[in-house]
Amino acid sequence: MTMEISGLPLELWRLILAYLPLPDLGRCCVVCRAWYELIISLDNTRWRQLCLGCSECKHPNWPNHPDVKPHSWREAFRQHHLTSKIWTRNAQDLESSNCLYLFRRKKDRKTIFVGPTSEHVNLRSALAVANVYDKIIILPGVYEEQNEVTLKVPVEIIGRGKLGDVALLVSFDQHCPTARLCNLVLMPAWFTPVVYKIIMIRNEISQCKASGIFLRLAAGGLIADNNIHSNSEAGIDIRKGANPLILCNQIHSGHRSGIVVLGNGKGIIRSNRIYGNKEAGIYILYNGNPVVSGNHIYQGLAAGVAVNENGRGQILENIIRENHWGGADIRRGGDPVLRKNLICYGYSDGVVVGERGKGLIEGNTIYGNKGCGVWVMSSSLPHIANNQISRNNIYGVAVFCCKDDVSDYLNNQGGDENFSDEGEIISWENDFDSDEERYTSHKPITVALIEFNNINHNGAAGLYIKSSETLNIIANAVHANHDNGIAIYQSSQFTHITNNSITCNSVGGVLVETGCKVELRGNGIYDNSSHGVTSKGEGTVLENDILGNHGYGLQLLENADMKVTKNRIQSLHDYGIAILDQAKGAVQENQIFRGKVGKTILEKTENPEKCTVQSNEILSCSKNSCRSGIAWKLDNPPARPLVEGSNRATSMVQTRQRVASMTTRIAARVEGGCHDNGSIFCSIL
Repeated sequence: MTMEISGLPLELWRLILAYLPLPDLGRCCVVCRAWYELIISLDNTRWRQLCLGCSECKHPNWPNHPDVKPHSWREAFRQHHLTSKIWTRNAQDLESSNCLYLFRRKKDRKTIFVGPTSEHVNLRSALAVANVYDKIIILPGVYEEQNEVTLKVPVEIIGRGKLGDVALLVSFDQHCPTARLCNLVLMPAWFTPVVYKIIMIRNEISQCKASGIFLRLAAGGLIADNNIHSNSEAGIDIRKGANPLILCNQIHSGHRSGIVVLGNGKGIIRSNRIYGNKEAGIYILYNGNPVVSGNHIYQGLAAGVAVNENGRGQILENIIRENHWGGADIRRGGDPVLRKNLICYGYSDGVVVGERGKGLIEGNTIYGNKGCGVWVMSSSLPHIANNQISRNNIYGVAVFCCKDDVSDYLNNQGGDENFSDEGEIISWENDFDSDEERYTSHKPITVALIEFNNINHNGAAGLYIKSSETLNIIANAVHANHDNGIAIYQSSQFTHITNNSITCNSVGGVLVETGCKVELRGNGIYDNSSHGVTSKGEGTVLENDILGNHGYGLQLLENADMKVTKNRIQSLHDYGIAILDQAKGAVQENQIFRGKVGKTILEKTENPEKCTVQSNEILSCSKNSCRSGIAWKLDNPPARPLVEGSNRATSMVQTRQRVASMTTRIAARVEGGCHDNGSIFCSIL
């Protein structure tokens, strides 16, 4: 007998069919296309009832989102039914396989009970008599094993009652290819640390009320090619010695940080796309120490990478761009290695080293940020070396003595996240990693050090110093910035400026304001648009070449107190040295070259008795050499540091080429993802 659907309204058919058992629903599905679609339309009624009415079937989104319905109740029930069928099928033969679907079960499958009033009082006793595919039911209680328990054959171990009623303090040694554990709380045994190895590949992990993936207790394994997004806490949370490989994932749109590494958490975080998170793309703190390489970290609403509260880590060859806070933000004991990254187009500073920040910042290209290239607080001790710092909107490198707004910073980097559960902070302070390489990746320094950087074409001064502590500025190329090359507005301790090339800046070469202490030694200060050196402070100017500048070579103003010795000084259009106002000190044993207008040195001063000018050598040039613009040859000693070919066009092209090359190289690693044409493990190696 056949029935026509058109004979009754669909709502009435759905009401009738809601009483059918599962086998009859299956038969109706194969009658015709119309009946199939009618059965499918029962998803929110009969299929939901069957799914939730099964005693062994949890809500599909349990335990994180039991209030969120699945995409299809029918599909959720079907998947559970197929899996359960494997464990309820009886057969004479047994075929060993790593695939759950291929297991067969003997006909004498039995149920074994474990509990205080049962035949077996512990799990070990039950496993000793279990055969293949037997079911072990554990009654409510806490069961602790004193030694490791071996799983020799596939069995089901099921807790009775609600989740949490049965807790196992057990360390398993699994020899069988598979086993089924259901409705149990597993806790580490007292006698051994638990090490979990997980593999998660090509999953979508989203909308969790906590972190998307949470790794702790020395957990390891592989998390690859997943889409992890829109979670309430971190996309991935790594802590308490966990050491996973995080590879080729998309981690985005989170309500907190993309990845958090803390509490001696480690791991390799490589070739991921981390973007659009409301807090830091990667947040490292409390002795977290990962290796972060080849990632694309962009468009976050806070820092790209934040290292705080004694976090460490190696941040290598990443593209960090268009983040709203610093591309990299280091403070409060953070001590990472930040090497060979492209940090560009941020809405704030490229790199921020805040209060008590440390670390090695080496070989990075810091380009086109709307704030400073590198912003440093004077209470910090960074080592900033071999970086290309160019075309940032404000200063290339700025050192300030001001206090962090710590509460504001922490609110935007996950400061109120539950980082201190179970007394973890206390254990972190004492549980240091034994991997020596991770902790000695760079030598600590006692004075902030800025050396061997190329600082060019920035929107304000190349280096802006407003510091209350000693600072060493050594062997940098400071070129074509849109204000002074180096401007020192505050330095109660000495700022040492040694062996730098300071050229073609839009204002002066070096400016030293009132009350500042400075030592200028061995620098080449050439072709700046105003004065070579202007000082209102105190200190020494020793063995520098100050040549070709468009204002004075050296200008001492107000209450300057400088010792100017053994320099080679010349100005194109003005005096070599000008001593004005109440300036005092000593100007002696210098070579002063006549400029094109024939001026040499201005000796007029209001208190000549306090300023000694003696033993200086004044040199003239021939008319022919002056006309040609090649007035002097510096050969004894050779010219102090001068970047060859240092003109604006050349430097700008080189910077752009470096940015393009680094972007292409790193992006190829990130966008390539995991390979589909071979083993993922081969692609890792």
